[in-house]
Amino acid sequence: MTTLKLFFHDACFDGAASAALFAAFYRTRAPDVTVVPVGMHHKLGDAFAGVAIDGDDNACVDFRYSPHPAMRWWFDHHATAFHPAELAAHFAARADQQMAFEPTAPSCAGVVTRTLRARFGWEPPPHLAELTTWTDIVDAAAYPDAQTACALGTPATRLAVWVASVRNATQIARFIATLEREPLEAIDRAPWVRADLDPILTRRAGDRERWRKVGQVRGDVVLFDLIGRGVGSPGLSAYDLFPACTYTVTLLASDSAVKVGVGWNPWGGARRHDLGQLCASHGGGGHAVVGGVTLPSGAIDAGRAVAMAIVETLTA
Repeated sequence: MTTLKLFFHDACFDGAASAALFAAFYRTRAPDVTVVPVGMHHKLGDAFAGVAIDGDDNACVDFRYSPHPAMRWWFDHHATAFHPAELAAHFAARADQQMAFEPTAPSCAGVVTRTLRARFGWEPPPHLAELTTWTDIVDAAAYPDAQTACALGTPATRLAVWVASVRNATQIARFIATLEREPLEAIDRAPWVRADLDPILTRRAGDRERWRKVGQVRGDVVLFDLIGRGVGSPGLSAYDLFPACTYTVTLLASDSAVKVGVGWNPWGGARRHDLGQLCASHGGGGHAVVGGVTLPSGAIDAGRAVAMAIVETLTA
């Protein structure tokens, strides 16, 4: 029996969807495979340091490039996928049929689907083709307006909130395995999902009011310092609450990390900065329209310093 270690961007709808798509493809090659999902988080330095890449086969989706020789499959769409930047040359020299990098793609799930179809003739079943379509929308925030984005009127948008909120590796592994087999509508109704999702949805009205009060307007930037406030990131709700803003900077702290998130309002002013590159200058990364910096647990002062430096750059 083959064991596939499948590394993916944790707490991310695109990461989970990409993992489910690749796992489904891999089962057509090795029906008895045991898939072991491994959620990955961005951090300063080598995100794979101390991580065992020791499956019979190893794949990584929607996350940074690893030069480890045992990482035989890799798919990503983050423009800042190479840390340090010199790894881009390593990838260029090594890239083969089992690796694909599309920094302009709206989602990694789309990269996985297109690559496996073109190179291996794999056609995803209808429910996975639909998953790819929705992931392109969710990950690129391709909604007509902020109100639609925040309404959570579809299974995909609700599950995206769920997967970003549930910090349980067992639940996320179950979610990935279920995405392989079932359509989004069925998963959205599943009692084991609703047990966490319904309370999350109930809290959102109160969370929105807290975000509104906490948001500090700095020119066309809104800063959310949420450390110690018992509320998570506003995400796209920030652009519904502060429609005149162009950028948001969010500061959060957990037991494992301090995180600075930066986003561009797709329904607001023209974007003047590549946010992924801006975050990369502080040790993070991301896309042109969204990025982040992850600092060690307890580094609150450093996180606030990074957040303020980014605000100053964006408002200059």
